[in-house]
Amino acid sequence: MSETRTEGVSTGRKPLIASILLGLFGGGAVLAWGLAGLLTGPDPIGDGSDPESYGIDLSNAIVEREAIISTGSPRDFLPAYLMPESLSGAEVADVNASESRKWQKNVVSGDRVIGLVIGGDIRAYPLFIVDAHEIVMDEVGGVPIVIARSPLTDEVMVYDRRLPDGTVMDFGVSGLLVDLALLMYDTGSESASLWSAHDGRAVAGPAVGARLTPVPGVSVGTWRDWLAPHPETLVALRDPESMRRYRRIDYRRYLDGDDWLIPPRRTAAGADPDLPAGRDRVLTVMDTDARVLGVVPIAELQANAVAGRTRLVFGDRTMVIRPDAGASTAVVVDPGGLVTRFGMWSSVWTPDPEGAVEALERGRKSIGGDALTPPDGSA
Repeated sequence: MSETRTEGVSTGRKPLIASILLGLFGGGAVLAWGLAGLLTGPDPIGDGSDPESYGIDLSNAIVEREAIISTGSPRDFLPAYLMPESLSGAEVADVNASESRKWQKNVVSGDRVIGLVIGGDIRAYPLFIVDAHEIVMDEVGGVPIVIARSPLTDEVMVYDRRLPDGTVMDFGVSGLLVDLALLMYDTGSESASLWSAHDGRAVAGPAVGARLTPVPGVSVGTWRDWLAPHPETLVALRDPESMRRYRRIDYRRYLDGDDWLIPPRRTAAGADPDLPAGRDRVLTVMDTDARVLGVVPIAELQANAVAGRTRLVFGDRTMVIRPDAGASTAVVVDPGGLVTRFGMWSSVWTPDPEGAVEALERGRKSIGGDALTPPDGSA
């Protein structure tokens, strides 16, 4: 693990004094943690309320202005995690056996992980680690990546951090959201821009018009289900300086429940009963240019599974998924060169209700190979 960290990147050198507030369960702990940033340390950027106070020019925002809200916390209230150390998946059980308490173990069979394969390099990132940072930057298969996590909608995306001109971007947690999705900011610029974790676009600031390239075939699965077909995987380890944060930030009760920490700005109340509920988990399938090909509820993927696997066909490309609605997971068996985004239906529907419904139709038709070809620029 790197000992030299940039501003806003995990160092653990300054434990936050508000840990006593973190008895709140689930995501509420994060809001309390962020509040501590307003009470101690250097002057924060962002007042926890007005998005205009976060030091980023929003005048050229390409998303609806009301979609951008504050988390209630300042910029960098969670530190990004840079280049985590890793352990061979084959060694995890033996290492865990030496620890007597569950919270001391690296990852256990039922823990959800983000799994990806790039150039033969196989990695897993436990979600309980990612949730405590929301941004993890690493290099996999020679590719600099950023894992962008939006826990309020259970959404996961992974991007190549290289822009077309070869610039490698570094990101921090902005303290702002767009339709409950994480907004990252680029840390190397005098005038920062906001980048959407949902689709990789720079949505405000000087970089508007730029877009990160998504990494194909990203899985969200239990450690058990990822390790079995990927015995050579490496698994990211916790930052030793952030152990208190990992113990206190836990979204599981929130994600298993029915209530929102921050409600979406639009709801589908009274909408077509054939639509998923707002918190239902869905898999969005995209091309590498981020064009959405289809959206399929995880429960429907499982209902149509044969021998535990579901085949999705989009034109001449086929993706194979191993879904588990009960565990809220979807492991990619064969990506077919396509990109996956795991998350709640609300994260797809709220920004573009009409486009989301059309993508849902295409996704349902893809089960069995009848998907329609989406028009350019569709949701």
